[in-house]
Amino acid sequence: MKHRKKGRRIYTYRTKNRRVFNRNHPMRSAFGTAVLLALLAFCVIVGYNVIGPIVTRVNLEAEHPTTTPDPYFSESSDASDKPDKPDTPESGSQPEQSAKQTTAKIKATTLSVTTTVTTTTEPVMTRFPDGAEVDYMLPEDALRDLNTLDRYAADAAKQGYTAVVLPLKLKGGMLQYASGNDRAKTCGASSVNMLTLREITNAADRYHLTCSALFSTLEDHVYPNVYMDGSFIFNGSTRWLDNKPESGGKPWLNPFDPASGNYLADLAAEIERSGFRHILCTDAVFPNFFRSDAELLGNRIQDNEQRKKALTSVLNQISAAAPSAGSYISLAELVLGHEEAFVPEMLEAKQVYVRIDPQDLPQAFTLGGQNYDPASLSGDDKILLLASAAKAAAGGRQLIPVIPAGGRTDAEITHLIETLCGAGYETVCMDPGRSDDGTQDAAADSADE
Repeated sequence: MKHRKKGRRIYTYRTKNRRVFNRNHPMRSAFGTAVLLALLAFCVIVGYNVIGPIVTRVNLEAEHPTTTPDPYFSESSDASDKPDKPDTPESGSQPEQSAKQTTAKIKATTLSVTTTVTTTTEPVMTRFPDGAEVDYMLPEDALRDLNTLDRYAADAAKQGYTAVVLPLKLKGGMLQYASGNDRAKTCGASSVNMLTLREITNAADRYHLTCSALFSTLEDHVYPNVYMDGSFIFNGSTRWLDNKPESGGKPWLNPFDPASGNYLADLAAEIERSGFRHILCTDAVFPNFFRSDAELLGNRIQDNEQRKKALTSVLNQISAAAPSAGSYISLAELVLGHEEAFVPEMLEAKQVYVRIDPQDLPQAFTLGGQNYDPASLSGDDKILLLASAAKAAAGGRQLIPVIPAGGRTDAEITHLIETLCGAGYETVCMDPGRSDDGTQDAAADSADE
């Protein structure tokens, strides 16, 4: 029997398998693999950008727990960790604590890591009469950095003071804070590397202290060195200097130019908006002119009435922009007739700050047509007499006495403040000055450690 010769067998896909998405089609396997890889890539990208920062934050939080920076807090520590105090009281009892420490617990939870940080504000001290505001003047280097400021503020609170006076605008024109004023930044009076006003007030708030500002006005050599408006000009475009350039001559703010008052008023308003309670305006003076300068700048620089009008106009611009501002003068200089800008009937400020130093007025004097003789008095009685003379000269304004604290013990300062408050002075300022033993310099050095 013969067999039929079989031909070559050809295998083909069934019709139903020719669809691409059929489970038996080879293209389906390749497409599925591509989709899987795309999903894996998407998960990796999401994980890196979302979960990665969270893990990093958890690790950092575990190593360095943080708290909110406002209000100004620091972590509580043992007594052995506390910084050295800048000014050690000479003698007398320490102020008593009138309030317990305020403690706040902040709990931060991220994924599986939980950290708890305890922060404290310092206790409130009671040393002076209730309701009295007793300010404490701080030196220029107190605003060097935040740590230095914290040390000085801690010392002021430890001594029982309720406020600190900070030198925000120095004689010469430099600011000691990061101003938002464009002209102050452009002329170089301020920089972003300085402390902000908010940082300064927060540092004081930590110790329950309010802030006041010491504010130099017209003895400014920085602003007029850049801007022509606000400076003394002659021949239309030549800037006047107080000496030859080779002898260190400097320009000054010109009180006859409204630009000077506008610049100072803007800075004072900026300070007051930041929460400063008082602004003590100093150096409202003219430079020392030579006789030949009148030929260049006009005879008005020698006319007493025009000079007083120009000076008081600048101070009134400042007090209009910042009602807490007032003149800061010396009683001794007022008696000698050297406080040219202090003309009570022309000033609009509601308060005046008067430095009263008994050592500057040892003999009898006349002020405002009234005779005063402190020679026969001593101690607090002499201070009261001088304060009454200053109050009479203030023309009905609130008088804030500024008393040098040098040479007085803590007990003597406390008694003096009680005496002044009992006489009706609600606000008193103490100026520690630069002590002979260098305690303030030591405090500044300790801030660097």
